[in-house]
Amino acid sequence: MFSRRLPANPTPNEWSARLEAVRAAGPVLDLVDQNPTRTGLSDAAGALALLADPAAARYEPDAAGLRAAREAVAAYYADRGMAVDARDVVLASGTSEAYSHLFRVLCDPGDRVLVPAPGYPLLPPLAALDAVELATYALDPARGWRPDVGAIAAMLDAHTRAVVVVQPNHPTGTGFDAGELAALDAACASRGVAVIADEVFGDFGWDTPVPGALGDRAAATFVLQGLSKLCGLPQLKLSWIALAGPADARARAREALEWVADAYLTVGGPVQHALPALLARRHAFLGRVRARVAANRAALGAALAACGAELLPAAAGWTALVRLPDGVDADALALALLGRGVAVHPGYFYDLDDGRHLVLSLVVRPETLAAGAAILVDEVRRR
Repeated sequence: MFSRRLPANPTPNEWSARLEAVRAAGPVLDLVDQNPTRTGLSDAAGALALLADPAAARYEPDAAGLRAAREAVAAYYADRGMAVDARDVVLASGTSEAYSHLFRVLCDPGDRVLVPAPGYPLLPPLAALDAVELATYALDPARGWRPDVGAIAAMLDAHTRAVVVVQPNHPTGTGFDAGELAALDAACASRGVAVIADEVFGDFGWDTPVPGALGDRAAATFVLQGLSKLCGLPQLKLSWIALAGPADARARAREALEWVADAYLTVGGPVQHALPALLARRHAFLGRVRARVAANRAALGAALAACGAELLPAAAGWTALVRLPDGVDADALALALLGRGVAVHPGYFYDLDDGRHLVLSLVVRPETLAAGAAILVDEVRRR
């Protein structure tokens, strides 16, 4: 009686089931936590005070989002040297909803969207809920997890409606350079395929800025961003879709996205009224995260050197990708670490199926990372 869009087997995998049991028994050194409200990085109290604007007491829904909020988004991009008209911004209640809006606007049931591997474990369930098929394009570890734009172009067929670019990629911390983005844009435009650029970590380039997909694009392009990562405020549930591409494609996309958004009107009024002030506060949060990431990455790299594991090179984001020594199985190690009260993600969560990789968060508290990394190193040495 239930939809085939639901998981055929909702039973948690072994790692998840064991984590629940470990948490029930006592504290866990959670080395995968990326929730800034738990890791001491978010200034949520100060942000929440901004939601008390009396103007929000009146309900005046706008499917695309309040004009002042969309203008604040346009100003944010202008600060980064990117131009987008406030008319080409549509608000959503989170990046997951933004993906869903786009899947519904771009795809009929059974149409295909290309996504990167390694990549977000979030995308398959979102696609399933909207009856969209996913196919993966590989990021090549031998080339520093770079994409092969020619190989992506060869995958574009009559059923392909969009290519997702996670910029920078999660969890590899790598991305397309400006030339690769331009080549992908040309390939997609020639086949009438859209580009969905997930740039929620786009402000977290460690040494150099992360190239963005906004600008003069030939393909219909949809850029995702929001308060969760940009300001460390996931609980406020506000994200947006910024449009680029030919004027006629943008106009049709605006019309379609507003039609979908109007059916739900999920974005709260108070957070929209507060958005200009919230975005103005982002710089302090960005500074705290960058400092935490730099310190944690240095500490983790030094710790791993003692057991032969390798912290792989990256340039952006919040995560660390660790390659284990030969003969050490990542899945077995992740389960063994849970037995010692330490949570790390095995690589297969992110389509890394070689059994050699772990994924860790770089925004956990430094003392948590130090304690957990010591146990990780000890467990690797035992194998």
